[in-house]
Amino acid sequence: MVERSTSLKTVDSCQTVANNVQLEMVFAGNVPAGQWMRLRYQTSLYCSAGRLAIRFGADGGEVQAALPAAFFGAGEWLGLVPQGTRRVNIILSDGCAATDFHLASCEVLSFREVVSLARGRSAGKTLLAAGLGAVGLRGDASGILQDVLGATPLERYHEWRALNGRDLDLAGLEAQRDSWRQGPHIRVIVHTIDEKSAEALDTTFASLQRQTYPNWSLTLVGAEMTHRGDRQAFRVEADARAGLLWEGLEASDIVLPVVAGDVVADYAMAALVEFAAGRPDCSMFYADEDSIDARRRHVAPELKPDWSPIFHEARPYVGRAVYFRRRALEAHADRPLAALLRPSAWNALFAAEAGPVGHIRRLLLTKPWKPAETGTPVIVARPTMERATATLIVPTRDRADLLAACLAGLEKTEPRNFDLVIVDNGSKEPATHDLFERVRMHSWARVVDVAGPFNFSALCNRAAELAEGQVLVFLNNDTAAMQPDWLATLVSWAVRPDVGAVGPKLVYPSGRLQHAGLVLGLGGYAAHIDNGAGPEHRGYLDRFTVPHEVSAVTGACLAVEKGKFDAIGGFDAKRYPIELGDVDLCLRLRQRGWKTVFTPYAVLKHHESATRGRSNVAKRYAKERRHFLESWKDAVLDDPFFHPALSLTARRTRLDH
Repeated sequence: MVERSTSLKTVDSCQTVANNVQLEMVFAGNVPAGQWMRLRYQTSLYCSAGRLAIRFGADGGEVQAALPAAFFGAGEWLGLVPQGTRRVNIILSDGCAATDFHLASCEVLSFREVVSLARGRSAGKTLLAAGLGAVGLRGDASGILQDVLGATPLERYHEWRALNGRDLDLAGLEAQRDSWRQGPHIRVIVHTIDEKSAEALDTTFASLQRQTYPNWSLTLVGAEMTHRGDRQAFRVEADARAGLLWEGLEASDIVLPVVAGDVVADYAMAALVEFAAGRPDCSMFYADEDSIDARRRHVAPELKPDWSPIFHEARPYVGRAVYFRRRALEAHADRPLAALLRPSAWNALFAAEAGPVGHIRRLLLTKPWKPAETGTPVIVARPTMERATATLIVPTRDRADLLAACLAGLEKTEPRNFDLVIVDNGSKEPATHDLFERVRMHSWARVVDVAGPFNFSALCNRAAELAEGQVLVFLNNDTAAMQPDWLATLVSWAVRPDVGAVGPKLVYPSGRLQHAGLVLGLGGYAAHIDNGAGPEHRGYLDRFTVPHEVSAVTGACLAVEKGKFDAIGGFDAKRYPIELGDVDLCLRLRQRGWKTVFTPYAVLKHHESATRGRSNVAKRYAKERRHFLESWKDAVLDDPFFHPALSLTARRTRLDH
């Protein structure tokens, strides 16, 4: 490997980066185009973590890659610089200033050195990559190597945390801020939820004494609390009124509850204050957390999505790293203190919050591990079943066997408040036309002929113009409903005023998972997370067991109110004739304030691309992918419902790098 001397300069203006800081890498010599490059860098732990981007500019355009979020302060990226690259820019995450980033080193590695690094993670995939590289298929080889080097199993979280952590840089990235002189006061409330040893209490108090933010005070709940420290503590009895906890605070000051035995990260209060300063309209905040077991190993990271009220209602997830401005608690001043200092009470406060809720993407709390907590009960949340009418739209071309299975599922669907539009795109097989004749015998079904090259988006738009239902349900011809109420479930979500697109759980004929929502940026564009997981797989944080917000759902089965669909102009048939049109639709709905929801309570079987085939996907849909990045290059770096510390290269949920 060769160390490359580099410096950074701020780019004053960039139309594509919104409010994010863009830094240009200035090399001493030529840009290492066509070579492997490794960057090591640090970001301030006072900034909420987010993925960074590296963009390679050439005469023919720009190529983008995501950089790990440096969740514990240190990050590393290893990748191939595209041929023809003339400039390299680093885009910082939202809210981070140039002074919050430090490029520690830049190295150029040989292909042999990269293979050696990858071999320790996956010998089989590395051998395949080496073979592809030997026969000149460098692009395929580099893709495999980057996948291998870009993900760590969740089971190795302890090692991953240690590898990506660093000491606080109190003279640099974590220096005290001048703004703290007028910063909010934090009232720390230490309380117990069960018997705690003196050692556990001392652990909590020691972590509080290490805080870099100075403006805080301490309140102890319960007579059994014994505090040994320099900071004076105010004590209240457990049966007192809750208002005593925040007495003397201003409305925007912050209450920070801590369970005795928990460890508050050294930078936690500073990160909280910095985050809250940029969000004066937020009254409630939560952060990420993990646990530490009896062997002193960090386990069970809870890397939470940004505020997801549907998910929280179904499976409360905010945990113990929660924070409240005084104004959020005023209505509860006369409640018994003990009743308010419970996780169930915190969950209820978040669930009832009508305003914005802030998620600090940093690990601010570590709690003692309890094996019993792995069995978190799931609350089944189902919206009221609506009687709105629906129009089912099924584009098709031949494959009568698949379409017949799809129609058989529709025959069993209840209630039958829907009509069906089959859009035939040039079917030629006699069996298909025989099936069409049988379909036309039903008063609730019709077949519309649309000639021309296969354009899924255009076919769907044409059928939507003819639709009579309040809700449109776009359905692939290779899907089959597995329960009678699947449609009623989708419709009940689609008619909610805050919801745009809705998608069900899709499984392969084998029963393995095919779709439970798409993740932006996965695989470079958008893809199904945990594709191929077994039927028993619950998903990270149990997300596959309950309805929850996602950034996009697949067009293989997608429900949306016709009025909302028409309001955004339907599918973009020109830019996305086949691939990524569903993701683009969901993102444009989001721009109008309508969220996308996945529900596991509707399940369909899906053969996936059985009609069109799956060969040469990247080459066949190169134009769609180029258009997608032109429109959504910032969105693919920051899926709000997929934590930035999770990998975008692995199709199963893994840690990034």
